[in-house]
Amino acid sequence: MPTTMHNDQINTPSAVATWCFVVGAVLGVLGLISISTPWAAAATVDVFCGIMLVAGGVSQLAMTAATFSWRGFWLTLMCGVLSMMAGIGMLVLPNAGIEALVLFLAVVLLFEASLKLTAAFTIRHVYPWGWLLFDGMITALLGIILIASKPAESAVLLGVFVGVNLLSSGAMLAAAGWSIRRASALT
Repeated sequence: MPTTMHNDQINTPSAVATWCFVVGAVLGVLGLISISTPWAAAATVDVFCGIMLVAGGVSQLAMTAATFSWRGFWLTLMCGVLSMMAGIGMLVLPNAGIEALVLFLAVVLLFEASLKLTAAFTIRHVYPWGWLLFDGMITALLGIILIASKPAESAVLLGVFVGVNLLSSGAMLAAAGWSIRRASALT
């Protein structure tokens, strides 16, 4: 007896691929902007990175709102919420010192890395998991370097590493979107 597919099953790969491209582009642009201003004063870096993380989190939350039937929904939702929390924390606590913010961001990056690495193995049969694994490893490396950084390096590292993290996430999502679209075209 032939099985019938519902419209949401047919459109899910296309919707996920489209959102991967959109969010990947947003994160890539935000990453380039972050990397281009690492020498800015600590307060400027703090506010700038906070806004970038909030915007990245909003983009990821928008993706989850449009792809709620996708298996990776909860992990993407947690990454978006975590990114927004980090950004809001940076905006609310600008006088806490750039060193404290670097440590906070390092912890956030390590949590984000653990979520990405978990997702890489959890959804490996329905998502291009190699890209997610690579992105998780880059994010973990950035977190470890930030924890080990000296206070004098903090301002520059903060802007550069947030940018590298956003670029890595953007590249992973764009590559995953391309892979999903290519795979769905073959079926």
